[in-house]
Amino acid sequence: GRLAVKDIPARWNAEMKELLDIEVPSDAEGCLQDVHWSGLAFGYFPTYLLGSATAAQLAHYCAKDIPDMYEQIERGEFENVRKWLTEKIHRHGSRPKSLDDLLESQLGEKLNPKYFIDYLTEKYTALYKC
Repeated sequence: GRLAVKDIPARWNAEMKELLDIEVPSDAEGCLQDVHWSGLAFGYFPTYLLGSATAAQLAHYCAKDIPDMYEQIERGEFENVRKWLTEKIHRHGSRPKSLDDLLESQLGEKLNPKYFIDYLTEKYTALYKC
């Protein structure tokens, strides 16, 4: 379909109300809430998810190699994590053909959503005490 730019805020607000029963207080909190949308860069959202899933997997393996990783981070000590990331990820640059190739060569497995699911489960179970 087609929609005139001037009609986007009203359509956004109507759909939010209909689909989610949410009243949108302003365009800044509605159709203009993400800088990427105005540039038609809708594809950024899947990359955020991929980045979060990758980060969870990297954190898992980094913590295996640096057992006190989280304690070091709490103390503001990042050198060992930086060295680990340099060795496992950064030094390879764009040589691997894909993220999966890089992860498999350095961690022994391709991108695995298990680590992100575990992270979310742990975080939100503790947060909501359920």
